Amino acid sequence: MRVVMRTSEYGNCIICPRACGADRTSGGRGFCGMGPVPVVNLYSVHRGEEPSISGTKGSGTVFFEGCSLKCVFCQNYDISRGPTGAGREYSSEELASLYLELQSKGVHNINLVTAGHFIPSVADSIETAKDKGLNIPVVFNTGGYESAESLKMLDGLIDIYMPDMKFFSSTLSSKLCSCPDYFDVCSKAIAEMYRQRGPVKMGEDGIMQSGVLVRHLMLPGQLFDTKKVLDYLCKTYGNNIYISLMNQYTPFDDRYPGMKLPDFLKRKLPQGHYDAAAEYLLINDQTNAYVQEDASGDELLPDFNS
Repeated sequence: MRVVMRTSEYGNCIICPRACGADRTSGGRGFCGMGPVPVVNLYSVHRGEEPSISGTKGSGTVFFEGCSLKCVFCQNYDISRGPTGAGREYSSEELASLYLELQSKGVHNINLVTAGHFIPSVADSIETAKDKGLNIPVVFNTGGYESAESLKMLDGLIDIYMPDMKFFSSTLSSKLCSCPDYFDVCSKAIAEMYRQRGPVKMGEDGIMQSGVLVRHLMLPGQLFDTKKVLDYLCKTYGNNIYISLMNQYTPFDDRYPGMKLPDFLKRKLPQGHYDAAAEYLLINDQTNAYVQEDASGDELLPDFNS
């Protein structure tokens, strides 16, 4: 059942935790950089997600433009800063048709990437798609900085929540995405996601059907913060969720000269730190976890429209 927000949804916008109050219905741009109509830059069959998401047939991935976090190290920088001019606006009905088109390609799921600033439209689009025959799981793929209240609009519509939990330290999140409340907001958002979906449910083919999969991208020099994040997730949810420990951080100064990275982000993650974090998951008895072999962030980047 959708929960209708008590204020207008895109006017005086409070959809994301920034609660910037922008009137996105009258030409204003929110902190996310976007107006009231969802903009999709790219949709494709994506095979680079976790094995339980991509499987053998791929994930039907839809990349939305804009973002409410704007991390300084964002690997989707091409599309996260706001409208690129290369994306296309989609009504809720058109989004529903897009999902059905991807379903017709045989994908395991529909994977909505960074759609949090369009939650009202996304909720409508999923309802419409389900009415028209969408019968595969829908994944909500997010940086984790979401309003728990807004997430209630997706209750019963999203099958798999796939949030990041990027930081524990408020000092770190202040420096890297200007949100000292990141951990508090993210932990409440994940609690709401878990309330909606409960423990992970897997299909006989090893493909995730329902539940929460939390990603954590390790950053160079921040092993202590990573351990705090893993402590929280393991102690709060144990093996009722999946944890994906990611090692593909790649410095992006060369690609985006305008991005000013702190010195510790100008180097790659030491392999020894990643190995220590993976071992830490075992110490915490976390068996529902994904760890990675060597991976380059460049290799995993989609070819966005520009």
